[in-house]
Amino acid sequence: MTTPAYTVDRAGLCLSTLHPDPHRHVRDDVERLIRIAGKAGFRSLAFQPNWVASYGTIETRRLLQDEGMFASALEGGMNWGEGPEGGTADADRLLDAASAIGARVLHAANMAPQLNSLSQAADGFATLCERARAHDIQVSLEFMPWYAVPDLKTAWRIVQKAGADNGGICLDFGHWHNQPGGPDFDLLRTIPGDRISYVQPTDAPSAEFTSATDYFARNITQRPLPGEGNIDVPAIFAALADIGAEPCFAYQVCNVALASEGAESMAAKLHANAEQFFV
Repeated sequence: MTTPAYTVDRAGLCLSTLHPDPHRHVRDDVERLIRIAGKAGFRSLAFQPNWVASYGTIETRRLLQDEGMFASALEGGMNWGEGPEGGTADADRLLDAASAIGARVLHAANMAPQLNSLSQAADGFATLCERARAHDIQVSLEFMPWYAVPDLKTAWRIVQKAGADNGGICLDFGHWHNQPGGPDFDLLRTIPGDRISYVQPTDAPSAEFTSATDYFARNITQRPLPGEGNIDVPAIFAALADIGAEPCFAYQVCNVALASEGAESMAAKLHANAEQFFV
């Protein structure tokens, strides 16, 4: 199958990565960094829920519109692995926020060390997807090595078992590269393109990870720019194009050293990087 390459205007950014310590942001950081991202050339942004809450949903959407930008995704659905009750635990809060800022994707992850059962997780994911359907929002399940959903195979089984037409996969390049068994292009090429709803370009630190704690710590502080680590970035883009995937893209380069150089510098480097891999 031949599809057009992804154009650079498709490249988005997870806004909080421009801050050297995202959990210590203040309200003014949100406005400042949105404007910086837009000036660098980004038109779509993914948000953490606490960032939206601190600035306000109405204010966030209005500022994005004023800057000629839009919200692509809201991150943070974490409780669905506990079954239907978990799937509804924070669903309304997250979906109301996502809908209010205009995001079409809700990201869902699971930071538990393991699932109680795959069936329970699928039921919880299905429940979250059902809530999201009323908002016309897709739910994108992120797999993460060392945690309950460690690989694409497990994530895809959950999505399939849930049976929700608005349920899909979040493909983070770092987690893709480090999943048990390594990159699984054969499986990826069997997944319908419309089920890859959210893609996070990044790269991976070179040193091997030793534990879940080590994996988490370095993935929120030491991620290289795409092309500066061990990941075959062009191969991932090619596979996504081959299956006809049309996801929202948001750079997820969590790198304290880069962010500490200043948001303007980091945003410019990220957009210059996007110009290498998008056309």
